[in-house]
Amino acid sequence: MSFKLTPIVQRSGPPIMVQRPILLIGRHPECDLRLDLPKISRRHCCLASAYDRVLIRDLGSRNGVRVNGRVVDETQLFRGDEVAIGPLIYRVDDEEGESPGGGPHSRPAAAPAPGESESHVDLIPLDDV
Repeated sequence: MSFKLTPIVQRSGPPIMVQRPILLIGRHPECDLRLDLPKISRRHCCLASAYDRVLIRDLGSRNGVRVNGRVVDETQLFRGDEVAIGPLIYRVDDEEGESPGGGPHSRPAAAPAPGESESHVDLIPLDDV
């Protein structure tokens, strides 16, 4: 399955067509997509697509990978997600206009991070106040 990363800010360059099952991104000459910027690690992250899903994985980069403003180690991408690779920001678009996640067109609600619990609010009836 192919998709593209469309730059949100001008300095991010042209859209990036992703037509391989795995795309290694970084400054290293052996990377599939070479982004030669100081805030991009030698092997910054990789994109993997299989079974109508697209995943992004941070490969231990110094400046991280953010999806919709949240730092991630690995996560599934959906159409419309904003992906920041170091200082570069892209939007995930599919060539056919369908969600790369194959399912809903929007990102599902995030689960709490490991070690965090969902917050609960106890409602107090106004009569008791």
